[in-house]
Amino acid sequence: MTSGAPNSDLQKTTPDTPGPDTRKQTPSSPSAERARSLANFVGSLLTGSRLRRSGLPTKADVPQEQEEPPAVLDLLLEGPDAIIVVYRSDGLIVEASRTFCEWSGIAREDMIEKRHFLDMFPEPERKAARTLYEDAGAGGVHVLELPSNLPDVRSRLIEFMSARSKSGHGAFAIIVGRDVGERAATERYLRAERDRLGLFIRSMRDSLMLVSGTGDILYANPAAEQMFEPYELPVICHRWLAEFARKDKSDLQGLASAYEGQMLELEANDGRVFLVSRSFLFESGKKASVMLMAKDITEQKLIEKQNHQLEIELVRESKLAEFGMLSAGIAHNLNGPLMGIMGFCDILELRHAGQHEVNQIRQQALVMKDIVANLLLKSRNEKEAQPQNLIIEDIIRTELRFLDANLFFKHHVKTEIDLDANSPTVYGVYIDFAQVIGNLLRNAIDAMYHAPQKTLTVRTRADGRYLTLTIADTGCGISPEQKQSLFRPFFTTKPKSSEAAPGEPTGTGLGLSTSRNILARYGAEIHVESEPGSGATFIVTIPFLRKPSH
Repeated sequence: MTSGAPNSDLQKTTPDTPGPDTRKQTPSSPSAERARSLANFVGSLLTGSRLRRSGLPTKADVPQEQEEPPAVLDLLLEGPDAIIVVYRSDGLIVEASRTFCEWSGIAREDMIEKRHFLDMFPEPERKAARTLYEDAGAGGVHVLELPSNLPDVRSRLIEFMSARSKSGHGAFAIIVGRDVGERAATERYLRAERDRLGLFIRSMRDSLMLVSGTGDILYANPAAEQMFEPYELPVICHRWLAEFARKDKSDLQGLASAYEGQMLELEANDGRVFLVSRSFLFESGKKASVMLMAKDITEQKLIEKQNHQLEIELVRESKLAEFGMLSAGIAHNLNGPLMGIMGFCDILELRHAGQHEVNQIRQQALVMKDIVANLLLKSRNEKEAQPQNLIIEDIIRTELRFLDANLFFKHHVKTEIDLDANSPTVYGVYIDFAQVIGNLLRNAIDAMYHAPQKTLTVRTRADGRYLTLTIADTGCGISPEQKQSLFRPFFTTKPKSSEAAPGEPTGTGLGLSTSRNILARYGAEIHVESEPGSGATFIVTIPFLRKPSH
């Protein structure tokens, strides 16, 4: 466009259209070549008698071989392009095609030799329009706004090209125009759609990779570049394509299989899980390419695993509760026979004083009585859901006695117990602290399963505000990397049940995470000190007289 802003609504909606005062020196473009050829051809046709009245040379002045049948010129003037012939000296229109008349809204008889070419355009466009006939043949292409004289008809954007006629000693300019408004609108729409699609792809949270048939990455969106390092992206794409090929029983890109999309759950090198879909892109004349779209479902899979483990734990807790009720009933029923055995021991001692066997029977009966009493006490206390004043040392002793049922602990582990007899009580729910202490004791015992030296140390100390519980083992220890994940749900250093040797301890990875969550309700904290190969020490600090937050 020229420097002035046109008064056309169409022009306002096509900001990317070049101004008419900017000449595109592209004489080799199809539009320019077509306009130049058409202009030259029209110039040769003007040698006929059709424009004698405009001062063109007569038939007698022009060689016979230059004449063309007037019918050919009529066909051109009826064609889809605008053709205007003007005087180069003043721009007076001496011929105009039907298309130009329709676009301008002016009848041909009201235009020929009555209007100047500049009068067809608004003032801001006239400077560029003047160059079309004054500098005809210079090779410039101008896009001008052509308003219509008809009401309610919008202006058009016309791309003009001009050339000098070869007749009439170059006194005429032949101007050819093509409507580009519709093309500009189409280009604008396509550009907007392309930008919208690009914005959508760039803002995707899922990674998208386009891979060629040879395995080269043609495109990766920003999400893919954030999820993967540049050096690992080709490796991951190649491995994923191999997984799809293995499932399809086809070549690497799956091009030998059916072209339907596929979706698989695949892992990255760092253990992350992705839901990867594969589809194919086909372009005419080009080899098919593969599009991979990957969604990170690591967290989702972890939640599913947690839910599954929690379901297992709930079933386990339910069975343990049922087993606890059964154990309490058995213990209660055993008390009667035990009291009978001890009574008969007293009678036998009276009748047969000094019998060593009678004393041995009484000692074994007392052991059984103590086991039954401890079982009943634990079962009764764990049923109590209301907070109360607790003596942590008593809970430790109860849990240690209960662990005597573990044959590995009973026969192979040495214990060093150092409990503070004067520590104050802790306000809380019995089952909470029993669960935490039991988890820590069992973890310490399991850690020493393969250790050459097996010593369990339990110590408590009170400093006026806090009770400190220390549980140490001489097991395999914990590496710095494992420490960072030690309290994460489902993280465990123990083997899975399917991989463990007979009798080897296994774990679910919920003990420490559950213990930390329980202690947090009481304002208590748990820390670990360990080095690989030198055992581990868990330290629990519990504030006195602090009620738990429910």
